Amino acid sequence: MAFSGALTITDLDDFLTPSQACIIPVRNKPSVTAEEGSTEIQIDSNNNYYEVSTYPTDNAGPGPSTSSAKKALEKAEINLNDCLACSGCITSTESLLITLQSQNEVLEFIKTNPTSTDPDAPCHSPRLPILSISPQTLASLSAAYSSATSRPPIPLLTLLRRIRAFLSQPEKGGWKVWDTTFARHMSLKETVTEYYERKDKKEKGKAAELPMLASACPGWVCYAEKAQGDLLHLLSAAKSSQGIVGALAKNWYGQKSHRKPNEIYHVTAMPCYDKKLEASRSDFYSSLYSTKDVDCVLTTGELDLLLQELGFEPYQPVSEEDVPSLIGSEESPYPEMLTHEGSSSGSYLATIIRDIQNNHPNPTRITTREIRGSTDNVEYLMHDSITGEVLFKGAKVYGFRNLQNLVRKVAKETGIGKAGRSGAGAGKLSLAVAARRRKAKVASNGDTGTSTPTSDAESIASLSLASGEDKKLDFVEVMACPGGCVNGGGQMKPVAVGSNGNEKMDMDVDEEGYTRPIPDEGTDIADVPSKTSSGLGGVEEGMRWSTKEWVEKVENIYWTGLPTPPPSPPLGASIIDTQIYQQTINGQSNGSNGHVHEAKSTDKNRTQQADQMAEQIVLDVCGEDSAKRWEFLRTRFRKVESDILAQGGVTLEAVKW
Repeated sequence: MAFSGALTITDLDDFLTPSQACIIPVRNKPSVTAEEGSTEIQIDSNNNYYEVSTYPTDNAGPGPSTSSAKKALEKAEINLNDCLACSGCITSTESLLITLQSQNEVLEFIKTNPTSTDPDAPCHSPRLPILSISPQTLASLSAAYSSATSRPPIPLLTLLRRIRAFLSQPEKGGWKVWDTTFARHMSLKETVTEYYERKDKKEKGKAAELPMLASACPGWVCYAEKAQGDLLHLLSAAKSSQGIVGALAKNWYGQKSHRKPNEIYHVTAMPCYDKKLEASRSDFYSSLYSTKDVDCVLTTGELDLLLQELGFEPYQPVSEEDVPSLIGSEESPYPEMLTHEGSSSGSYLATIIRDIQNNHPNPTRITTREIRGSTDNVEYLMHDSITGEVLFKGAKVYGFRNLQNLVRKVAKETGIGKAGRSGAGAGKLSLAVAARRRKAKVASNGDTGTSTPTSDAESIASLSLASGEDKKLDFVEVMACPGGCVNGGGQMKPVAVGSNGNEKMDMDVDEEGYTRPIPDEGTDIADVPSKTSSGLGGVEEGMRWSTKEWVEKVENIYWTGLPTPPPSPPLGASIIDTQIYQQTINGQSNGSNGHVHEAKSTDKNRTQQADQMAEQIVLDVCGEDSAKRWEFLRTRFRKVESDILAQGGVTLEAVKW
């Protein structure tokens, strides 16, 4: 888990311990009638709640209240769906989840699942095991293997093929091993479709549907449902890559292989623990077959432990391990390791930007700006190069601290939620503050002699930044972890060494058996360097389980042999026209040779093939039924806070999480 430690509840040991008695029964107490009189709540030594009447009854003597005036109250039950996913502490709910969804469960499945080669197997058919691995997980494993052996990192496709060859052996379980990039491709296509649907509604004067907030991060979704329910309608309904790959495995591939959903055992390997929360949602469960779309979610660290237990050798080569497949094969029915330019956290923002650019008749320019100098909080402005009109305003917001600022910003822009109800003057005040900041920035640049634009392009950039201050956001790529998904809480941790450079430091061990360089409670600041080689503070940026250097290494491996993301935008205005932007995203330069163009052409063919296959899959599963299509590709969000808090007349504003 990788939310900010700022949310840690320092006096809370565990949500389920008796020391922190749940007060929901008190809030749910029915109103007192005139006949009943007043009552009070008492708690006995066993932590049981009782409602005791303080109103004297007819048969009551001078002593204490009789037993008839004592009523036992039902205790509130807190389960996984009530978890706020704040990561301030590890609750027993999460510990239970780690126990239920871990490498031990998968090992037990391998031992108990009958195979066709087992002479003692029962007559019923064995469940088909499928493992879907995220590219962030592959990048983290490659970085860990490289650091542990001082050998070069393993390319993602090569590592995927080696894991597949190893786990496909009957004695290892006979697994089908896929990656999740095709599912991400379908998620991105549906996100773009939904964005245009929302934009059309807004242009027609309907209820505010923008900005559209990405919902691929389950930690952010969980927080929004528990604490920001008024913003839920802004969250994208498109399923995440895990949600779609679960539907593909159990529905489409199940039909293709003539298996029912409950005859498939589907496991995913993801970069964070919160994906376990996502898999437990009711939208991803089939009541007809009593099975989940994803039966078990392993973090990257848990997958590593599973592979170690089974004896995996990552540097053992296999045949055709680096040959990309353009069409579905017996090993993988989908195109493998599809590339999506932009970010290592799904590329949702970059995909929408690219689609708008491709459909706009005039050339466009992209202006980027870091907020408070953070690469985890960046605004993107797209404007027409000819007219100067701002066409789109988006942002990528990573890390819980930036996320909280985003919630306040969106609430002010839309008038939704507590921050949006602060009065009509709030909007004028924010504009005044923005004007002062622009004036201060111009004055600051004037000291260094950089305030005067030197070209028409820079003039357009300055105008774009000024007009962008007034334009509201259209789309935000939201991730709870600082640095994005490559820094997920379930990723491999950097190797901890002692002062001699060889031995590991004595540190505490997490649920997976890995050392974590923080104190027990997570409330104190560990002794880590305040600045890294990148110039950013590790603790200030929320790197509780990792370091900036390690995340940068995983990020680089993620893009090895794949399109690279654009460089970190400067603090001032920058001009990137459409062609340069696309070249930068794809790691090209003005001196691109024929090999680069050939690779770009091949990647374009793979993307077109993926588009065609995605459309065919939707047609195979849903036909022309729009309702089935919605259920297959989209999901719902629920305002949980109203169910838990409002029952007792308690509003969110009155509760301190």
